Amino acid sequence: MTAQENLARAIQRAGREDATNLFLHLGVDAAQNVARRLDATDAAYPLDGAVVILKGNIDIEGLPTTAGTRTFQARPAPGSAPLVDRIVAAGGVPLGHVNMSEYAYSGLGLNPHFGTPVNGLDADLVPGGSSSGCASAIALGIADLAVGSDTSGSTRVPAAYQGIYGYRPSMGRYDTVGVLPLAPSLDTPGPMARDMAGIRALDTVLRKATTSRVAKPTRILIPDADSLGTISPHIALLLLLAQTVLEQAGHKVETAPVPVFQHVRELFAREGTLVAAEVPDVLSQFTALDHPDLDPNVRRRVVQGMPFDPGKLALLQNARAGFQCDMDSLLADAMMLMPTVPVPPPALSAVVADPDRFASENAKALSLTMLGAFLDLPSLAMPVAGRMPGQSLTLSAATGRDEVLLQVAEAIAQPLLNLKTGVAA
Repeated sequence: MTAQENLARAIQRAGREDATNLFLHLGVDAAQNVARRLDATDAAYPLDGAVVILKGNIDIEGLPTTAGTRTFQARPAPGSAPLVDRIVAAGGVPLGHVNMSEYAYSGLGLNPHFGTPVNGLDADLVPGGSSSGCASAIALGIADLAVGSDTSGSTRVPAAYQGIYGYRPSMGRYDTVGVLPLAPSLDTPGPMARDMAGIRALDTVLRKATTSRVAKPTRILIPDADSLGTISPHIALLLLLAQTVLEQAGHKVETAPVPVFQHVRELFAREGTLVAAEVPDVLSQFTALDHPDLDPNVRRRVVQGMPFDPGKLALLQNARAGFQCDMDSLLADAMMLMPTVPVPPPALSAVVADPDRFASENAKALSLTMLGAFLDLPSLAMPVAGRMPGQSLTLSAATGRDEVLLQVAEAIAQPLLNLKTGVAA
């Protein structure tokens, strides 16, 4: 299939009813120009004409970067983010901006301004966020690849809810220039794809440098029940079955406490989260924090971090550095496997109608992924036992060990996807 044919198919699918609320802005003319140039050459490109969509907080030349909000007037970007230029140079075809949680500040993926993208597995459920449109575009078969952003779980949660792969790299692996910030010490772009080949292709294109920390792991660690906290019985079963499958494949798997998790939770309970501490100062650069058009669910989270307190921010960042050292020691010779989300996604109607339910479900959705982000663990959410909402496990490694993490993920992704549970989800 030529790049132009692949693009035409994506554009046609973008016009379907289930794609309503998906795109913020389509860049059809620019995409067609890129596809024509690719078809006019015999050169081989890593992305080979793949249609790539970008989250609405990533600059694409000529399109307004709205970040899913109407609280400021977004003007057409004078140039693309460097990561978009890398995608084009590698033979990718950026099609435009997709929808997201406003300012990327929700794990459920709702947007009151531009509508909520459909969950590609079950339209009655929330799509997951904040990179909701990225996951939906892949799950619906519209895009080949997507680049979202991840602050507390925003690539991994929607990937889990929609049966795809979502990657959060080590901080600094990808360029963040041209990405509208939420909490800069946590923000990173993140690849999303239907399979590991797509994740690997995007990672190769986006990474600024490879890591030297390539020592092979000797074991896979699963956090014990106390470390994980409350998870649904079905997800607990998935984790147990995954352990058996991996052991049968020759991997050394062990269950053990991860004390750092409880230490981080206690820190958050005392001081609040790092993302909450950063957000008020960052968002005030774009809008008034009491703007009447701000999503009430977003405003509720913003208020939790007010007033901005530089002292608290410094305390959280200092504690983070210490906990990262602890985690680095724990994972010196290991990968870690754990649920991506503790429970399946909630019904869309339930959280739309009840702000308290929204807050509760949002906190649950991010409860595990936020730990990995705070500890700067490169983490890959992978569908398990087929592609069902919430059936996802995350493989993580110590900071900087992205290469070996992705190598191990390639080896275990298919056995985990093919895993049989013997029970209905």
